[in-house]
Amino acid sequence: MLDENTRNSIALKRFSLISPVLNGQVSNNKAYYSTVTEKPIDMPYYGSRKYSPKTLESWYCDYMRGGIDALKPNSRGDKGGSRRIDEELGEKILAKKNMYPKAPKTVLYEMLIKDGVIDPGKVSLTTLYRYLKAEHLKNPSASGEEEKEMKRFSHEYINQLWQTDVMYGPYIKDGKKRRQTYLFAYIDDASRLVTHAQFYFSQNFESLRDSFKQALLKRGFPTLVYTDNGKIYRSQQFEFVCASLGCSLIHSKPHEPNGRGKIERFFLTVRKRFLSTLDFDSVKDIDALNKQFFKWLDEDYLKKPHSSLNGLSPLDFFMSQVDRIKICSDPKELTEKFLLRKRRKISHDGTFTIDNTLYETKAKFAGMNMEIRYEPTWLETPFMPVYIYSDDKKVGEAQQVNFHDNAHMKRKGRPPSNSADKDFDITTVSLDDTPTEQTISFTQIMEEES
Repeated sequence: MLDENTRNSIALKRFSLISPVLNGQVSNNKAYYSTVTEKPIDMPYYGSRKYSPKTLESWYCDYMRGGIDALKPNSRGDKGGSRRIDEELGEKILAKKNMYPKAPKTVLYEMLIKDGVIDPGKVSLTTLYRYLKAEHLKNPSASGEEEKEMKRFSHEYINQLWQTDVMYGPYIKDGKKRRQTYLFAYIDDASRLVTHAQFYFSQNFESLRDSFKQALLKRGFPTLVYTDNGKIYRSQQFEFVCASLGCSLIHSKPHEPNGRGKIERFFLTVRKRFLSTLDFDSVKDIDALNKQFFKWLDEDYLKKPHSSLNGLSPLDFFMSQVDRIKICSDPKELTEKFLLRKRRKISHDGTFTIDNTLYETKAKFAGMNMEIRYEPTWLETPFMPVYIYSDDKKVGEAQQVNFHDNAHMKRKGRPPSNSADKDFDITTVSLDDTPTEQTISFTQIMEEES
């Protein structure tokens, strides 16, 4: 069985392959598919495989029909796999792997066949890939290909690409203590316009999610989002947000910040022109810091002529292409795309927990693995429900358990607390909640016995 994380990883990999077509980065779809499928594609769980252009075209059609969730494979994975490799055969494979640790798996497979260790009719190359992956053996990284030279670039149109990163900010007051701040920022590659930037006390996914959502609401949707390899930028939650918006998420190569030069240059400007003039002792809290920063951003940076824009300011350049902005037409729909996602198995009593908070839902979901979507602030609000999704469709809601109310709640087949001296009928309830005619009168039974 494929677990949910594996299915999500496969869906995101498929999306990355078709995203250039979705975002209009290629002029000939058929030629692009042919080029991509010339070499094997390293797919999560399945390993390195050859795909046909027709397969990529089918993924494109699936996405257009059902979005990112349509790219997920079925829960049931391939049968067999490493079960074809018993303990004795596995030891021989690992011994050969240890003898030639740098040999590619294809070469290792051919060597094992030549030595008579593996029967190609029983053990395929894919089976070998899965077995070695399960044994936590790393794939050789020597590809023999030269790295491409990193060159300066700039997109022609706004919102084609946004660069984003985090800068360590100053220590400011937070109550009686001083805490480190972090500046999350997004800059449009073509206009150098900062679509949004804000200081936070935490360098976590919640800060990323909040800042990215504000940037989208203010300046529209980008086609590409270019980030570093930080943990929060590689989180599956962020990948899902970008994929659901139709944005292609691109990560720079480790230890090579050259491609993110514009955002780094903006951070340098912040240090020189804003932080250098700030009296930190006068900053009461992080809201006061952001208020001064937003004012500087609007009055100084965005309206200041930029040398690489032929004397135009970032704001003037951005507004000159205002017709290219794709604005969010439904903020509610955007909010749903930013909801956190977690898998939970519903207990037999219809309950589950999120961050130590107990929720209850309808009994019909008992025993089922469902996707729960929510805003973190909802967990702090007693009567705020969370949403239950199945196959990317909302199928129900769940409320926080109120133990006090549950103790006094009238339930089918159970007498209320104040009905000790009254007739009480037990009604047989069918699965479709339709009462039957079978009833029992406890008062009548007592009279008959007396």
